[in-house]
Amino acid sequence: MTRPIGSGVHRLRRRPNRARIYVRGFIGGRAPWAVLTTALSSLGNLLLSLTVARLAPIDDLGRFALAFSLYVLATGLSRTVVTEAVLAEAVVERANRPAIAAGSRRVVAVGIGGAGLLLAGGIADRSSYLILAGIALPGLLLHDYARNVGVGVGRPRPACVRELVWSALTALAALLGLTGVVGPSVVFGLWAGAGALLGYATALLHRHQVRPGWRLDRTGSRTAASYGLQFLLTAGSAQLALTALSVTVGMAVVGALSAGRTVLGPATLLVGSASSLVIPYLARVRAATGPVRRRAAVRITVALLLATAPACLFVLLLPDRMGEAVLGDNWRHAEPLLWLLALEVLLGGVAMVGFAGHRVQGVARRALLLGGVLGVLRVPVVVAGAVMWGAVGAAVALAVMGLISAAAWWASYLQTTGRGRDGGAIAVERRSSGRPTAASGAGGAGFELPAPAPGVTGGR
Repeated sequence: MTRPIGSGVHRLRRRPNRARIYVRGFIGGRAPWAVLTTALSSLGNLLLSLTVARLAPIDDLGRFALAFSLYVLATGLSRTVVTEAVLAEAVVERANRPAIAAGSRRVVAVGIGGAGLLLAGGIADRSSYLILAGIALPGLLLHDYARNVGVGVGRPRPACVRELVWSALTALAALLGLTGVVGPSVVFGLWAGAGALLGYATALLHRHQVRPGWRLDRTGSRTAASYGLQFLLTAGSAQLALTALSVTVGMAVVGALSAGRTVLGPATLLVGSASSLVIPYLARVRAATGPVRRRAAVRITVALLLATAPACLFVLLLPDRMGEAVLGDNWRHAEPLLWLLALEVLLGGVAMVGFAGHRVQGVARRALLLGGVLGVLRVPVVVAGAVMWGAVGAAVALAVMGLISAAAWWASYLQTTGRGRDGGAIAVERRSSGRPTAASGAGGAGFELPAPAPGVTGGR
């Protein structure tokens, strides 16, 4: 059969399937690996918390919560002062292996400094959780560093596989605990030890330097100290408040709050996971008028509430039999706090959208000032509530702080988007590199809208 003239030409000029190109680009990109790695990390942490909450008495649960909270604080501090700087440098120059290798030395230095404080606190309080966390902390921070570097600028698949291995070992430790073979402190020790060994093994495999050290660069060190202080005043204030509670009112209050937050873990994971989607959503309308951007923020807030409210409601409607199956005897301590802690989770999602709006707008100074004020206010308010009314007072204070935070972030965001003749529309400029930047008209310095750091939200 004779082919029509030009049929081959038409076949060569056939337009490619755009959907197939997009799917291939997404699957071959870093986004799915970052999401999967973060999900594995969060699920492993949730499994650990549920196991310890099921097995440990309330005071012991408070000691676990304090140790895990300080580990989260140390991890966030390490990311802020070391990992994010290394990632920013490596993105500009992908072959900058010396910077990545040297960054691990600073991570170990942060880990050893934090380990000293944890060990001292553990010995003073006779807390096996703090002692185990202190011993494992340098290795745990190395694991977190290697994971974020791998997902951010290196090979994401091995980082995801390592996280899967750690989650599997955590599940094995939880199984040993739930079957009565080991106690809750041993479960925590197995979790911490597995993560630390993976961190050291990865560092040696990738030839990262594990000897602690910090190159005395005045500008770099001053910048790292500034970002570290900002983290402690803003995101780290929640962990600092928990530490203050353990010192002022005792471990029972910390344990009750931890039990309630553990059973609300799925709702908290939804809010944490949504943070990486809110910024891109708001960024799509960052050059629009103020009313358009405000409507977009309202829509994403409503969607987030519709997703998290059913998860919170499910927990609030749990019968006592199911609650005791999850938390054991600690259910009676957690049950009176659940509606207050659920309110804190929901308000936290609302506040997160307001903060994301500030980041998209480029009002960095305003966001830092507001976050610092709220962070400094959080610690005395929560401690005062706990001193006066115990765990219920602490939960009331957390809910009140959630309401204040949501109202403050949204009031500031609405004021920012309401400025100017066009409702505060952002002028999109282009730098020499050709990348668009948002130039804010609200007093903040212009900045390039970064992608959310991989593994920072909800990670171990």
